[in-house]
Amino acid sequence: MGACRLRHDAHNAPGKFGPDVSSECNNGYAIADGPYRYENNQWGRDKSQGPYEQCLLKRTVNGKQERGWTWNFPGTDSSVFSYPEIIFGWKPWTGGKTTHASLPTRVGDFKKLTLIYEVESQITGSYNLAPEVWLTKRSVKNGPASPTSISAEVMFWVDSGGVARPGGDVVANVTVNGQTWELWQQDGAAGDARSGASWRLLSYKLSSPQLKGTLDIPAFMRDLVARQLIDPNHYIATVEFGNEVTGGTGTTWVKHFEVQTE
Repeated sequence: MGACRLRHDAHNAPGKFGPDVSSECNNGYAIADGPYRYENNQWGRDKSQGPYEQCLLKRTVNGKQERGWTWNFPGTDSSVFSYPEIIFGWKPWTGGKTTHASLPTRVGDFKKLTLIYEVESQITGSYNLAPEVWLTKRSVKNGPASPTSISAEVMFWVDSGGVARPGGDVVANVTVNGQTWELWQQDGAAGDARSGASWRLLSYKLSSPQLKGTLDIPAFMRDLVARQLIDPNHYIATVEFGNEVTGGTGTTWVKHFEVQTE
């Protein structure tokens, strides 16, 4: 934990050994940074094929604090080992209080919900970089976890490698704000199935990496409503941003992250 550098074993996550880097490696560890919550989400760790490690990171570069995450999961599992992430809003899997009063909000009511990001990544293995939003059937700004209220998960695959691929099948090629995406659909997604929840998984996938960009989330919601794939009366509960890890090692530093709402 922290800046301790006593050992560097084969299973250790690589990024925590960088100069002047501090790390927190407990599963579920979370820390607030303004309206954003960084979470060491290791939801699929029970599928690990050997000793593993994943940590949240912090460092200072040119006087500016940066956060990120690092992992080491041996083997490969396309159903995902983990999703170290940033959370903005009310996450239906963990509950509690929303990180920002603008979420949840009804899908059809958003004038602006824009995600601006830039990352620096060094990754070997299988992974994606995938912002996402969770849609729920009701609005909760402070309350217990409620995965059964989820109606849809919408992901934006802006980078990927190895065996990682979206769930389901390609159902369309879509142009949003001049950029072309594959749209994948999987009905009956259930994560690890222990929660009893089931939802529609919709994934927009770029053909080439985009480690710096802007996502106009309402524009994608309008596309999905027009295709009758989501209900405009349901709620965007949370915006999340992270790497789905399907095997190997990696480190991601967040150079810029911002969600603008209106």
